[in-house]
Amino acid sequence: MAWYDRFINRKNYIPSRVWNAILWGRGWEDYSRWDKLKLIEQAYERNPTFYSACNLIAETVADIPIYIDYKKDRNHTTQEHPILTLLDRSDNGRKTFVEKMILYLVVTGEAYSQIVFSHEGSSRRPIGLIVLPSQYMNPIQGDYRKPVKGYLYREMEDIKFETEEIIAVNQINLREYFHGLSAGVPLAEMIDLNNSAITWNKNIAQAGGMPPVIAKAPGITQAQSQELKDRWEQSSGGANNAHRLKVVSDNLTFEKLTDKPNEAEWEKAIMMTTRMILMGLGVPSELMNDAQNKTYNNQKEARKALYMEACIPLARKFYGSITKSLQGYYKDNPEICIDVDNIEAIQEDRALVIDRLTKAVAGGIITPNEAREELGYPPVDDELASLLPLKPGGAGAPV
Repeated sequence: MAWYDRFINRKNYIPSRVWNAILWGRGWEDYSRWDKLKLIEQAYERNPTFYSACNLIAETVADIPIYIDYKKDRNHTTQEHPILTLLDRSDNGRKTFVEKMILYLVVTGEAYSQIVFSHEGSSRRPIGLIVLPSQYMNPIQGDYRKPVKGYLYREMEDIKFETEEIIAVNQINLREYFHGLSAGVPLAEMIDLNNSAITWNKNIAQAGGMPPVIAKAPGITQAQSQELKDRWEQSSGGANNAHRLKVVSDNLTFEKLTDKPNEAEWEKAIMMTTRMILMGLGVPSELMNDAQNKTYNNQKEARKALYMEACIPLARKFYGSITKSLQGYYKDNPEICIDVDNIEAIQEDRALVIDRLTKAVAGGIITPNEAREELGYPPVDDELASLLPLKPGGAGAPV
């Protein structure tokens, strides 16, 4: 199923005039001052906090157990289904496939996968999924009937894909409708500052811990000045020469620009920006061994928060997009579901929620299907499951 079907039903499209305004707006490529390639280079590849947090989210989502809910005379669930086999065959296995897709989604705001089919024609079926680097993918502008008419992969050569060949998952972007927005864009200033602070400390360390200085020697020639500079660098380079007495010439005076590196408050900048980056990604700082910023009582609580606030919502969005793109190729209408009951980190809270909803159903406050919906389960295909319980011994009127 095509990506644009989220907005326009294939059978009954909505010919709204606003589509033309959206379609002819800006931003089909290079959608921000931090484009997707720069986000990878400057945020994921350079910043250790962003790198570690994104990897933690991707690995956690990939470890979340899933199952298939399908319909065959009535609803069933299974751990064995062709759609799961498809995921297992894709891009070095299901876990690797999910990790890559989630990493691209978190880092660049967009994730793309090509659906590989057995053959062309009406009877074709998907036989594999291949992750496509999102920094080289862009939607192709269509019209109000089909806003996105395809996708263009642009690297060594231009390759066009039909919408039916691509699974596209985007984070919501309020500025540019057909692109995703990475958390790295609003965090760009924090990432820049964090990188600069780390670079500052690195340069201080490589200079042997010496602060920046100005050397003054009135009356010397440029050649003599260069000779003094060379002799200073030879005796000052590297941590092994830190704090050694340096004598380069008589009548040479020095003025320190700062007494200590921390006067520039780079240490505070690193700590502050690290916490802001983690907060923007939804990762508790305790999981990154930040003992000074304790929001949760222990690692267990922090791990639970990671699942509930970041990974489970992201996993539902991701698997929901895959389901919409693939379920049309299977007759039993399969849906990929998250098996939250088997996530060990949230079992205690999960048991409390189940107990609360069970009492609400028994008390006639909500229906069984309403309870299942709150728990993230598909509805039961039974009309009684959508009715409130009857009064005990009563005439059949709902409570």
